[in-house]
Amino acid sequence: MLILLALFAVTVVGLGRSVLIVMGLYKDPILWSFEQYGPDERLPLPLVTLAAWAGAFMIALGLWTSLYVPVPFPLITGGAAIMTVAGACFYYHSVVWKAYYRLIPFPRWHHELLGRTTRYERRRIAYMWLHLPWRLRLTYNSSDQAFFNWADFVIMGTIREEESEVYDEHFYAGR
Repeated sequence: MLILLALFAVTVVGLGRSVLIVMGLYKDPILWSFEQYGPDERLPLPLVTLAAWAGAFMIALGLWTSLYVPVPFPLITGGAAIMTVAGACFYYHSVVWKAYYRLIPFPRWHHELLGRTTRYERRRIAYMWLHLPWRLRLTYNSSDQAFFNWADFVIMGTIREEESEVYDEHFYAGR
């Protein structure tokens, strides 16, 4: 009984966290995904993660109700089907994210950040996010406008020296 209750509590917390991410009120996991190195950028799929947690929640709820109701079959089967589809989406990530980012605009701040920044700038924003105090992160989580102002300052503050030399050459060549 306690194991089922603990499983149910974990799925409720995971489902709530995923809902906050999709709504755009919790930016940490998406920003953490930007700091990874490698040849390809692996963009997060927050709605697929939400579906996976919803499937786990349905399975946990089905197991919990099996103590009181003799047939929890629809909940467990539905949850397993949802988790199977979410697992396939994670497995075929490179195919799914192309369609995902064209069709699903959530969270909006993430799509706007992808359109405004390069991979290098997103990585810098992610690393600077790690150095923010907890209360400031809460402020930026709740206000997209404040977050984008901060992100613009990070981008302006981290222009590489090579880039500034190129800009200087073009600036002085016109005079």
